[in-house]
Amino acid sequence: MKKMIGWMLLIALTAAPASAGDYPSGICLPATDVSAEWYFPEWLGTSPHAPTFQVRDTENKYGRYTLMTKTITLKDLIKYHGHFCGGLVESAAALRVAFDRLFAGGIVDRTDLRIVSNNSACGGDVAAYLTGARLRFGTHHIDNALTESEFFVQQVSTGRTIHVKLNPAVYPTEVKTQMRKIESETFTPADIDRFQELQWAYAKRMINRPLAESFLVKEVPGFAWPAPVCKDLGKRRDNDYKNVPAK
Repeated sequence: MKKMIGWMLLIALTAAPASAGDYPSGICLPATDVSAEWYFPEWLGTSPHAPTFQVRDTENKYGRYTLMTKTITLKDLIKYHGHFCGGLVESAAALRVAFDRLFAGGIVDRTDLRIVSNNSACGGDVAAYLTGARLRFGTHHIDNALTESEFFVQQVSTGRTIHVKLNPAVYPTEVKTQMRKIESETFTPADIDRFQELQWAYAKRMINRPLAESFLVKEVPGFAWPAPVCKDLGKRRDNDYKNVPAK
């Protein structure tokens, strides 16, 4: 009986391809690592509103949609970006709020997104990782008129565009003051440590309350995709076959 149930599950997972408008429910891989490590404090993994993301991609270079999803956590983003900071948490939280508007089912389709962001190291890295957008393919546009955690996120297939940015009232004045002190080049080593303490406290407050309370979010009808900031290096092709029917 157990063997039969296993075969039935396998058939259910492979019988039909996913489509852009009608996903299967999705099955998350169970091994989601949010354990504490030297670069990942325990509260980042246990805070009630720490953003996580279920994402769907394609199976291979010329593959169809996957039937299973992957889970991305703040820990994954830190590994990609290089360090934990307030800007990383702030940007991830902003995109969680935007995705909640675009994807009612909760699963983020990384084959169907493009994004406009500031060129900040934190926000730009989070934008690329979570959306699958790439500057070299013209799907990640850089606009330094935006603030560091401000984004225009567009679902390519529908043109729906969400604008999200931090509510200015949320950002602590002491973080701004400490940042200016460091950037003025008149700082001490203790100022670097203090800045980290302030940023971590800010991030902790953000993910211990509903994320939408910290952001201003709206849909932008008729959003015109900006002109590219670099030359055309070619289009991405590995997602072109996602809707090919199964044989």
